[in-house]
Formats: sequence, structure tokens, C-alpha cells
Amino acid sequence: MPPARSLFWAIAVCPLLLTACESPPAPELRIGLIGVFEGSAKTSSGVPAQNAARMAVDELNASGGALINGVNHRLTLIERATANRPDAAAAAARALINLDSVDVLVGPQFSPLAVAAGAVAEESQIPLVAPMASSPKVTEGRAYVTRLAFLDAEQGEVLARFAYDSLQLRRTAALFNAASDYSRGVVDLFSRTFVRLGGRVVRVETYNIDDPGDQRAQIARIMQDAPDAVLLPNFSVRDSSQVRLFRESGFRGRFLGSDAWDAIALRGRGFIDGSIIVGNWDGRSDREGVRLFRERWTARYLGERPRATGAATYDAIRLIARAAEKARSKSGLPLVRALRQGMPFDGAFASYRFDGTGNPIRGATLLEMAKDSLVFRVTLAPMR
Repeated sequence: MPPARSLFWAIAVCPLLLTACESPPAPELRIGLIGVFEGSAKTSSGVPAQNAARMAVDELNASGGALINGVNHRLTLIERATANRPDAAAAAARALINLDSVDVLVGPQFSPLAVAAGAVAEESQIPLVAPMASSPKVTEGRAYVTRLAFLDAEQGEVLARFAYDSLQLRRTAALFNAASDYSRGVVDLFSRTFVRLGGRVVRVETYNIDDPGDQRAQIARIMQDAPDAVLLPNFSVRDSSQVRLFRESGFRGRFLGSDAWDAIALRGRGFIDGSIIVGNWDGRSDREGVRLFRERWTARYLGERPRATGAATYDAIRLIARAAEKARSKSGLPLVRALRQGMPFDGAFASYRFDGTGNPIRGATLLEMAKDSLVFRVTLAPMR
């Protein structure tokens, strides 16, 4: 062969040989994480979720990743920040699906954002796990969205049972934001459960969140009916002022709070002491799932206190990997079905069992505010 032709074939064949010798890309399970990293949500939600997701992915990869249909898949975490707005959360979900080609989504944590992101996931037929979102709208009518937190209204049932059975309360009242579906749902189920058990809801008052004034008039009417406890399923800033006004009006009974209360921020305020609040999680529990998460978190993130958002996100990643192995698929309805029908799971956030729906069957933790600390009272399982 003449030298020129030899050179031609060498140039033509070498790229083919190099391509043939390259290793194929390792199989991946691509998980998209949506988080809020602005304002107070950065420290209470965004960073803990991010840290927990990274920890879960690293741990799983260290043990071989996810074995899907007989092939080890490395977990790859792709993160996108969102502003604390539903439209921004939807945009983040679209970017993760269309630009980053994720197989499954985790987050966002807040219900309005998870509702918006879930709509995008549903349309794209990509599974989404919402670790902390508790609104029923997150999973309602959706085949691809699964939650790990309890439903908003279930808090009302748990609080009513504890108030009646354990605290021996018989007369309760409630004050809540009329525009909040969350607060209304908690109050409605609390009232139905408490009355069914034999108690009385002596008065329910509402307020407008946009009203610049306080709720002295509503509180005065509640005081006239002499309740033993007052249910305040509102957000902490509003609740703390309402509790203070109740105390100034002479109320000496219990306050019942929902998971909207920021118990850490409220500690040390004397007028809050004795309040009973519902929590998704108690990080001091000696349950094995919590203990292991706490030990691993403390070893990895020195000096950082684990939060519920982190525990929930950690569980979401691990549940996705388990479901992918069971389904022998890394996305789509097979993965969702495996998530929703898996064996009971003792996680960092909760002990779950699943009945085929997007809502897990799990308990709620009841805590009591006491001086500068939170006292664990009990974890109650749902009635179903």
C-alpha cells in the first residue's frame, strides 16, 4: 500500500479504535433535588435537605449504589435551588427533568411548592417524593407523587386524642386563620374527633392574616366560654403573639399547636411553657432509625444539629433506591408502585408502611414545651 494511502487509513481508523476502547458510561440513577436557599428557609429547610441528600447518596454509593435489574447503578444527585414561590418550583422541576434528565425528583419541602412541582412531575410522568409537604393537594389525584410527612389534618386527630385521653381535657376552643386550608383542616378534624370522644368544642374563632390588628376581640369571646385548652394551628410568629395575649387575658390552660410552630425558635418564652405541639420528628428518639441517622450526621457535619427536613430527605433518597431495586426500574410507574407498596421501613424521619397510595401510614410525635427544652410525650399512630 502506498504511503499516502496508509496514512489515510491510519487517520481514519484511529478514532474508531479509540471510540471502541472507551468504557461505556456507568449506569446511573439520577435524582433531582429541589430546595429553597433564601431567607430563613435556607437554614431550616434548604441546607439540611441538601446535606442529608448528599450523605444518603454517598453512603449508598459506598455500598455499591442501587442494584437495578442485576446492574449496579451509581446514584447521582443534581441540585437546583428555587425561590419560595410555586412558579419558581415548577420551573426548577422542569429544568431537572428536561435539562438534567433526572429519573426521579425529591422536594420541594413546602406544600405550595410541592403542589406546583408535582404538577410538572405528573405531566412528565416522573416520580416525585415530597419529604415534608403535608397538604393533601400534594398527592391528591396524582399517580406519580408520594409524600413522607403526615397529612395536615391528621394532626387534628392526634391532638384531639391526646387532649382527651392523656390530658383529660373536656372543653376546648380554637383560633385560626380563615384563609388557611391547612389551619382549617386541622381544626375541623380536631373538632370532629374531640366531640366523638365525648369532649366539647366550646368556640371556634377565625382571623384574617392580612388584618394589621391583633386578635383581642376573638380572644375575649373565647375566654367567656372558659375552655381548658386552645388549639392554635397557625405559624409561630402569629401563635406566639396570640399565646401572649391569651396569658395577658388570664388564660391558664393548655395551648395545642401544630407542626407549623417552630419549637426551637419558641423555646425559652415562659408563656409558651406547657404547650403541646405535634411534630413529624423528634431527633432525640432512641428508635434505631433515628439513632443511626443522628450518629452518621454528627460524624459528618460536626457541630450542626440535625433537623426534621434532613431526616425526611435522607429517608426519601434511601426509599427511592430501595424501590428502584424492587421495581427493577429507575423511573416511571414501576418505581412509584414499588415506593407505595414497599415493606415497612424504619427510617430516620419515621417508621412507615404503605398501602398503595401516595400517603404513608405513620405516627405523629407529641412534644411539650418546658422552659428551655422540648419534652417528648408520645408518638401516636394514626387510627387507620
